[in-house]
Amino acid sequence: MNINSQDKIRGSMIGGAIGDALGYQIEFEPVLEPKQVTKFINGKGIISDDTQMTLFTANALLWRETRWHIRGIAMLPPDAIYLGYLDWLRTQQRTDNHRSISWIEKIPELNTVREPGNTCLEALSSGKMGTINEPINNSKGCGGIMRIAPISLYLKIAGEFSASSCALTHGHPEAVISAYILGEMIYYIANNDFAIEMALKKAISNARKWVKRGVVYGRLKNARKTNQIYRDTIDSITNTIRYAATLTKNNVPDNENITKIGSGFTAKEALAIAIYSTIKYSDDFREAIICAINHGGDSDSTGAIAGNIIGAKLGYAKIPDYFKENIELKDVILELADDMSSGVPLDKKGLISDEKWLKKYFHIEANL
Repeated sequence: MNINSQDKIRGSMIGGAIGDALGYQIEFEPVLEPKQVTKFINGKGIISDDTQMTLFTANALLWRETRWHIRGIAMLPPDAIYLGYLDWLRTQQRTDNHRSISWIEKIPELNTVREPGNTCLEALSSGKMGTINEPINNSKGCGGIMRIAPISLYLKIAGEFSASSCALTHGHPEAVISAYILGEMIYYIANNDFAIEMALKKAISNARKWVKRGVVYGRLKNARKTNQIYRDTIDSITNTIRYAATLTKNNVPDNENITKIGSGFTAKEALAIAIYSTIKYSDDFREAIICAINHGGDSDSTGAIAGNIIGAKLGYAKIPDYFKENIELKDVILELADDMSSGVPLDKKGLISDEKWLKKYFHIEANL
């Protein structure tokens, strides 16, 4: 099957930003009417911290692979992503505690404070990197999953690296497993052209196998107890997701159905709302996003996740021009998407001679 990967990567990245921007306008505000919000306020889609962190995720993955080609050694993706998030933290708090790895750090729009999640700020300010084996907290918030799409679009081991990257700031099994499922979903949609429901089924199956093997390992204290918690948690997540999928078959207004699923503040609920929206409107980007954001909860995150999913499914070309042309940082988002699509540019000798690429992804500050 011939899959236009560039179109799907562009679609997922821009789609997430559009959903984020539409939802950011009404985040925490009660929306009483179905499809009450359908356009950008003042004609401009302003992104939130969701898209900011997604862009830093992409930048970190590209920096890591570039470093590997130049030095023949590279850290694991979550470790590189952690450095990227420290760059993002610096844009929010004006800290200066490490060398930057992110060329996007200098972009003015990414140096504005757009309602960053307290859990992310506190975790990244702690000086400690959270892991699945050693959780940094017990947060199940959606801030750990709304930023992971580039992992699925760029890496083959999407689920486990998405889960590990979530655990950098959110340590509860519910957040970690939700990240695994979302990562696998987007991977199969973008790389295998799976239908959304088929990708979801495959993602849940893979997540169950992952959890069954044992998520934590070695001589970690209480490993057996922790693994059992993960097994119990995946049942809870699966039940919520399946419930959301069944609601797509009724004739109840979307905002009423979404209220039954939850508010989207937790990872499980945000994922379920995005799944509801994208299954019900699997062939219509606009309707899927409008469905995902018109509720009184964490609208920017549910919109961002839904946009990542439906954007990967339909591709950039099928996203309405109004949304594409009026989204903030469009050119930057597409540049990162196209860099992920093309991969590191190597000449016939296996070397990187593209000066523009080296300036972005191996500048002098990045020689860690």
